Amino acid sequence: MDYLETLNVAQRNAVIHPEGPILILAGAGSGKTRVLTHRICHLIFEHRVDPRQILAVTFTNKAAAEMRHRVCQLLEKLSGIPVDERDLWISTFHSACVRILRSEIHLLGYNPAFTIYDDSDQLSVIKAVMKELNISDSAFSPKAIQSKINKSKNEGVTVANYDSSFGGPFEDAFVRVFERYTEVLKTSSALDFGDIILLTVQIFEQFPKTLKNYQDRFQYVLVDEYQDTNKCQYTLMKQLAGTRANVCAVGDEDQSIYRWRGADIQNILTFERDFPNAKIYKLEQNYRSTKNIIEAASHVISKNTERRDKSLWTDNIEGEKIKILEAYDEHDEAQKVCSEIHNQIQNGESLNQIAIFYRTNAQSRVLEDMLRAKGINYQIYGGLKFYERLEVKDMLAYLKLLANPNDDVSFRRIINVPTRGIGAVSLEKFTRVAQDFGTSLYPTLEASFGPSPKLALDLGRAQKQFKVFFEMIERFRKEKSNLLPSDLYTLILEDTGYRESLVKEQTVEAQSRLENLAELRQSIVEFELRWGAQNPEKPITLEAFLEEIALVSDIDRFDPDAPAVKLMTIHMAKGLEFDVVFIVGLEEELFPNVRPWESEEPSEIEEERRLFYVGMTRARKKLHLLYAKNRTVFGNSQFRVLSRFVEEIPEKYYEFAKADYFARRRQFLERPGLLPRRLSEHEENEFNQINYDMDHDFAQESYDNLEAGGPRAGSPVVHPVFGEGIIRQTLGNDKVMVEFPNHGMKKLALKFIQLK
Repeated sequence: MDYLETLNVAQRNAVIHPEGPILILAGAGSGKTRVLTHRICHLIFEHRVDPRQILAVTFTNKAAAEMRHRVCQLLEKLSGIPVDERDLWISTFHSACVRILRSEIHLLGYNPAFTIYDDSDQLSVIKAVMKELNISDSAFSPKAIQSKINKSKNEGVTVANYDSSFGGPFEDAFVRVFERYTEVLKTSSALDFGDIILLTVQIFEQFPKTLKNYQDRFQYVLVDEYQDTNKCQYTLMKQLAGTRANVCAVGDEDQSIYRWRGADIQNILTFERDFPNAKIYKLEQNYRSTKNIIEAASHVISKNTERRDKSLWTDNIEGEKIKILEAYDEHDEAQKVCSEIHNQIQNGESLNQIAIFYRTNAQSRVLEDMLRAKGINYQIYGGLKFYERLEVKDMLAYLKLLANPNDDVSFRRIINVPTRGIGAVSLEKFTRVAQDFGTSLYPTLEASFGPSPKLALDLGRAQKQFKVFFEMIERFRKEKSNLLPSDLYTLILEDTGYRESLVKEQTVEAQSRLENLAELRQSIVEFELRWGAQNPEKPITLEAFLEEIALVSDIDRFDPDAPAVKLMTIHMAKGLEFDVVFIVGLEEELFPNVRPWESEEPSEIEEERRLFYVGMTRARKKLHLLYAKNRTVFGNSQFRVLSRFVEEIPEKYYEFAKADYFARRRQFLERPGLLPRRLSEHEENEFNQINYDMDHDFAQESYDNLEAGGPRAGSPVVHPVFGEGIIRQTLGNDKVMVEFPNHGMKKLALKFIQLK
């Protein structure tokens, strides 16, 4: 059992635990993946458990792929025999459930060849349903209804068991939409992400024999990131565990940061209630970060009450102190980040080992402007995902309709893309025909223009275009069985005229879209190669490709080796690590993200503190925390207060750099591509105080230079009408740009205006 020698005592005890439920509390950077993979190998190698009797689930394809690879490597090393990854059920919750549903969803009356709708597809259905039900989307937000549907499903609530006793106009509208939305998805042979887990749970509840089959199959269940499970995922895990209760849950309540998407921290805090005989193991040794970072982060998270008693520690070096940098505003903050990045590069740090985290995506814009201006290569994660780009969605809609002719969302998206003379009025008329006919949109076309017509359409001038579209799709459907998905994609791209329409545009945007379409084909080719290697006996299908990309997350496309600084929200950073980390925007109202006019919920503050803790513990060597004294919010500059979380760090762990007057000047001179903005009343008062406190000689020198005919940026002046201001830019010898607190920027000619 020499493979256990690489583990510490706590890790080893968790790995060799015998039968029965266990909870492994794995602190940040404590080697939880190593423990999970070794436990799986221990069950297979030492206890002779069939690999197919083990189910291990996590939350990202990236984590699942890494775990599968490490298990196979270790097993091959131990046995000397190559291990087939296909024998291992190590996947995400959603991938595992899709695999189950393909075999069992017919029990609920669904088509096993279902399509998976992403968020934008789901929203399209909701909007169409609201229009059909004459529910105003200005009175009731479609996104609010979407959010409530997703929340309900995460909690295991369906239309059938939804409690609508609360009442009220929104509630009434929601119930109507929820009911019709559910019907439309079933008719379209489509599932949203909430359905994937929920319907699996429903099958196990309604068909005990089916549940028993899977309980017998999966005699050991391992759940990674247990603190992030929602109620529906928790129910699924309990169902599969059954009476054997061979559950291994791995997680850390201090890293529970997904309450907004349904994660319930109580799942990990009350594990012993569900499994009274459970054994608890604590992994408290951190292998990632320096002592300074770990001890500071541990001190901050200790302020939370919703947590178990544990203390993270490390044998790593003490390391540099955390740098807390005060900036004048968001532009000065970005300037300081770029300056520090330059220093790190000069000291030999790699760009790909530097990351910038922020609380909200909107914060990235100023950072991106400054990084571009300074010539620093960067990659941003969590913005518009590749598979959500317009042209990619268009081509995927063609493929989805071929895979599932009942997919009305895809039909609506491509019926007039590229333009073929079918307008909104004609489509609406055709939709009503389909509703009266009692079927989906494409089958209605088939009933009208197919070999055995059952329906006489009357769509006026658009009739011909509908027929041409039908004949084109039918031609693609016939080719589908003869061509590889990549070749079918090329055929569609050319024969629809989609590529040609972009070529004719001859714009930079069109060229970018063509490049994305080429990248989409490459992703199909890569899938085909991967599928052929992993499933040599199975044909490569379009359906398999569509299923894979439906379940991909943005972080799965993360390239750690790309020579670029990584920008992302802290939520996106979960599970990653970097040598150098910057966390920006550490101010009250932004981080923690609570509004002063709202009452503070202790649980919300604790979740925000956990998010800060996650950000801190992503750093291996160096951690920089930045905040701005002023930040532009909705076009207005506002005074900001340092985040309480930063103030919770003991002084011995950090060094502090205060913003100065020159930072105030620099942010006007070095804002890339932007004109200076108008000062708020608070900024002007603060600026005046700074000037008052400065050395008199410096101030006097500014006035003397102005009077001597040498105005310069930064000189304070007084205008006979506009009052006090400051020169922001000199335009030759006779003109200046001056910013006045109450009048904004003014361009003034010195020979006509007497400035003091």
